[in-house]
Formats: sequence, C-alpha cells, structure tokens
Amino acid sequence: MTLTNGNIKLQTRSLCLSLRPALAAALLPLLLLLQEPVFADVSRIEIHERELLDTQDSAVQYEAITGLLHFTLDPQAAGNRKIVDLTLAPTNAQGLVEYSTDFRLLVPRDGPLGDTLLYQVNNRGRSSLPPDQSLQHPLSTRGYTFLSTGWIAELEAGEERLRLHAPVIGDANSPVTGQVRYEVYVNAPAPEASIAGAAHLAYRPTAAGLRDATLTRRLNQTDPREPVPREDFSLRVEEVQDSEQVRITLSVAGGLVPGMLYELIYEAQDPVLAGAGLAGIRDVIALLRHGTADVSLSATLEELQLPALAHTVAWGNSQSGRLLRQFLYQGFNEDLQGRRVFDGVLPVIAGGGFGMFNLRFAMPTSTNGQHEYHLFPNDHFPFTYGDSVDPFTGRTDGILKRARASGTEPRLMHVQTSNEYWIRAGSLAHTDPLGEQDAQIPDNVRFYTIGGSAHGSGSGRPGAAGAGQLPANPNLWSPIADSLLARLVDWVRTDSLPPPSRYPRIADGSLVPSHLPDGRINPAAWNPLPGIAHPKAMYQVGHADFGPRFLEQGIVDQHPVSAQAWYGARVPAVNADNNDSAASTVLPPLTVVPLGTFVPWNLRSAASGADTELLRLSGGYLPFAASAQEAAAAEDPRAPASSRYPSAQDYLQTYTRATDELIMEGFLLPEFREALLEIARENAARLP
Repeated sequence: MTLTNGNIKLQTRSLCLSLRPALAAALLPLLLLLQEPVFADVSRIEIHERELLDTQDSAVQYEAITGLLHFTLDPQAAGNRKIVDLTLAPTNAQGLVEYSTDFRLLVPRDGPLGDTLLYQVNNRGRSSLPPDQSLQHPLSTRGYTFLSTGWIAELEAGEERLRLHAPVIGDANSPVTGQVRYEVYVNAPAPEASIAGAAHLAYRPTAAGLRDATLTRRLNQTDPREPVPREDFSLRVEEVQDSEQVRITLSVAGGLVPGMLYELIYEAQDPVLAGAGLAGIRDVIALLRHGTADVSLSATLEELQLPALAHTVAWGNSQSGRLLRQFLYQGFNEDLQGRRVFDGVLPVIAGGGFGMFNLRFAMPTSTNGQHEYHLFPNDHFPFTYGDSVDPFTGRTDGILKRARASGTEPRLMHVQTSNEYWIRAGSLAHTDPLGEQDAQIPDNVRFYTIGGSAHGSGSGRPGAAGAGQLPANPNLWSPIADSLLARLVDWVRTDSLPPPSRYPRIADGSLVPSHLPDGRINPAAWNPLPGIAHPKAMYQVGHADFGPRFLEQGIVDQHPVSAQAWYGARVPAVNADNNDSAASTVLPPLTVVPLGTFVPWNLRSAASGADTELLRLSGGYLPFAASAQEAAAAEDPRAPASSRYPSAQDYLQTYTRATDELIMEGFLLPEFREALLEIARENAARLP
C-alpha cells in the first residue's frame, strides 16, 4: 500500500472471475414455460486495479475499481434482435456472441452510503465521474455509486479511455462490405489529417475500395462538390494494436485547406458489432441492480462490496446524451427479463437527434452540424419523447413509445443550452417536426433550457478568441446540470417533484425562426450589431433517403447529397441585449446580471476558413462597453456597464440575489453557491 498525492493506492490485482450459468438451470421450468430463454449476459469480470480515493480535507472516501467486463449475447433472444447484425457475428460453442468493455466503478467506502447507482455514458471514452473530479464535489457527498463503461469501438487505446471490444461481423471467407463516407476538415493548413479524427479509427478499405476511393471538396455545404483526381490524394492505412479497426490518414496534393469539406467515400469491410455497446450498458445495470440467483456470480458481486442498490439513473453529455435518447428509442431500457433498466435518464446538451450508434459501419462520434457532417444518418425522426407524426412519411413514433408499451419508461430530464438550438436543432425535441406548434410533453418528462450558454460549460472567465470570430462564451452552466441530476435522483427515489419545465415555446413567442423568409436574420433571434457578423443559417435537420434497409435493419445503402425536405427547427428569442430571457430559460447568474452578451453561436474565423459558417459546438461573448462614451464610439446600442451597475457593490448584491433565486427554485444545489459567487467577486473588482 502506498500513499501518492493524498490517494491510498492498493496494489493492482488481476483476477478473472468466472460466472457459471447456474441461474439458467435453476429457472429451467419457467424458461420452458415462457419459451423465452434467459441467458447470463455478464460472463466474466477482470478487476485490474483497486484504488482508494481519499484526501485529508474530505469526509468521504471512494474506492475506484477498474477492469474489463466480459459479456455474451444470444442472437435468438427477443431482447437482442434490435442489435444490428447480431446474427452475423461469430459465436462460441454455445452459440453465443462474446464481447467485452472496459469499466470504472466508484463505490462509497466512508461517509454517506446511498441506494442509487449513477451511470455516466462517457464521452468518447473519457469518464468524468464526480469523485474523480473532487471528493468535495456536491455529487460526491451524497453516497451515490458511480459507474461508466466503454461503449465505442472506434477509439484508439490510451489516456485511460474506456472502450468497447466488439467482434467483426462476417468472416474472412465472406467479409461484410459496404460503402462508407467520411467528411474531413481542418481549422488550419495541414498536409494530412486522420479521416476519423484524432484518436479515432476507421473501417478497413477493401482492395477495390482503396483503389477506387473518391474524394470531393467544397467550401460550404450547398456548394457543388468538386472531384479531386485520384492521383491527387492518397490514403495511408495503418494497423492498430488491440483494435479491429485501422488508422487512415488522408493526404491531398497541396495540403488541406482550412474550412474546406473533403468528402471521402470508399468500399470498406469488417464492420464491428457496434450495437453491443448499448446491450452492455443494459446488461451490466440489470446485473448490478437485480443481482442473480447464481452462487458464483453472487460471490463476485460481494467481492465488489456494493451497497444495496434500489435505484438507477443514467446521464450523459453531448454524444452521450444522444446515445441515451437512442437507448430509450430502441427499447434498451427493458432488460432481457422485461424489467426497467434505468429509473431516471438525463440527456444533457443532446439536441434533437440520435447518432450512428447501432448501425452497420457505425460511427458513434460523428455529429451533424450546420457546416459539417450535415446529411449523415445521425438526426432523423422521431425527435420528441411523446408521439408525433412525421409529415413526410405519415409515420407515428416517439422516443419513449417502446418503453411506454413495455412499462419501462423512466423519469426523464432533457437539459440543453441555447447553443443546441442553433447547432443541433434542439427545438425539435419539444415541437412538432415542422416547428409549427409546441409538442405535448409527457408527465414523466421535464425540459430545461439553460440560456446564454455554449455547448460546453465555461469557467465563468472570458478569454481570447480561438477558432471563432468571437471570444468563447464563458458561461458556467455545469453546476445547474449537476444540480438537476441530484433533483432527478430525488424524483426517482422519493417522488420529490423537480422544478417545472422551463424552455422556450412557440405559443408565447419565446421560440422563433432564426431567419426571415427572405433570408435575413430574424431580429427576434438576433439584433444585428455594428461590425459583428451573424449566421447566414442555423442547423436544420434534413429528411434524407439512406436506402430501403436503414430504418428496419440499420444498414445505410446510399449516402444522400441533398435532403428531400427539411424539418423546422427554431431558436430562443432574445432581448434588446441579445441575451436569453429568464422567463423561458434557466439563466446562470452571469446572464441574469450580465456584463456582456452571451452569444449561443460563433462563426468560424477567417484563419479557420469558411468564415460565413457556424463554428462547431461553439458560442461567443461580446462584453458591454465600460462607459457611454465607449459605447457611442463603437456605435454599440447596448447600455454600457456603468449605467447598469452604479457600483461594484450593487453588481455583487444583484448577482448574489440571482444565485440565491436559482437555489430557491431548485435549479442549483447550495454547495455550488460559493464557486459562483467567487466569479462575481472577480468581476466586481474590475468595475468602478
């Protein structure tokens, strides 16, 4: 045992714990009666390391347990038929498909011991569990057990990424092939670039695919695609250890131009069983929640020394929130024995779409945007949690439709910032598909829009401009999302109602089109400011044709270059300062008591290229002029800071009241108060 940086680290242990199928034998009469076999889904657990997280200034302790979970899937089980291409995956002697995932489990050892498991859908393999951030984090002091597992196969190993280790479907004698599409862009001149992005892997090209690959380029989405001659680009394919996928680097004669969209299409082979990532989440939660009658497996669970877990809640940010929406939509919240998996679900900054998570040749980390990846099969009907009708097909569907039919609906909070409305069509989650009227929100769902904020939470401190024309939006909104996670747990555990939904609506004029019919910016969405460029368009979801097998089989047979029609996304209305309203959004104190405009979008800079287009997942910040003279010189119509706050003390008092109001309304845990007030004190010190 050693003490390093205040953490007691126990010696690494590697052990493989075999889980015997005694449960199936014990329940054999019932299984025969039901004609629906129940199979052990976690077959083995490898514990690689156990470490005690402990600091002298904390009253809580957590044990971090990391390792590998081994699973099996029965292709014949009804609950597994939703996994795309499962019947094409290799099987063992028992006819089961084997795969594994990395995991990180944090178990409370000292302090409060709760009865709730919080599962974080990690983002691109990077878990960020509260006790790992700090044992003083408000979510670390409530006795929750935390878990995160790998669910993405296309990640490279390293940097403690949690990965999915899934088999390739098909076999060497008859490999599965298909056309794949990648879109490559850079923000600075570059001689080459990974086609899948940094630390991401791609699908292996066939010999013909490598020879006949096509590449086009265009500066904007709507520009004609210009073919690049085959002799003017090359693809370097590299094998990667411990992965079924490869690293592919694109080189273009003369180099890649910033902002230019390079669309690469080639024939690939060996897709991985990507849907196993969703099944793994389902099956490990079912095991930890319900336990098992198998004696050996019960001994394994005792080895983990978990508290009694009566409730389960899942949350995830961005792509992870989209994964949760698809997890619910495709029926994974029902385990193999028909029980609910998660009691509560919190998609954060997911916008209105899904992802390429359970498809043949899945690309889980791709994200559609206004400039890039615009017509990839990530975003499509349905968008709402309740049922709605697709105006282009007549199909009725809803994200919770399957869960509602099986009695496995969770309580759900959908949290997004105003940025998701501009860059991820976030309004479609709470309107009809054409954006003409507000949708009916189910009783078990809450919507919260965090105003004046970008996709990623800032530090509260403004900084310099980066790849965008404006400095990055600094608004600190993560304490609100974390607080709502605690409120969701309370809702699940004790029926304690969370705050009423707060989000912009069409009916009251707080949700508006971003642009007028003639293409000009809608003044209700943005009041033009001198010298500040504004978006020419927002991201709209296209109704596109991905081929006849897309909806039912998860196979993309064609890559559309244009949409057949467009759904109708909208954005929050703004006030005279171009800030969001406290009546229709949950505003962080920095926006309630503003020293500038917290812009929910940002445009690409000239150096980044395509400078008329929205910068991916980014917001901006425009500080107010300090004085009336400064505002007049800049022709800035916004009132200067000096006229808003007579003194630093006045600013600080107003900010404090805004913070306390968030606490009173239930949007902020009291433990976050001091961190937010520290930002205000720094701001006040710069005021006259």
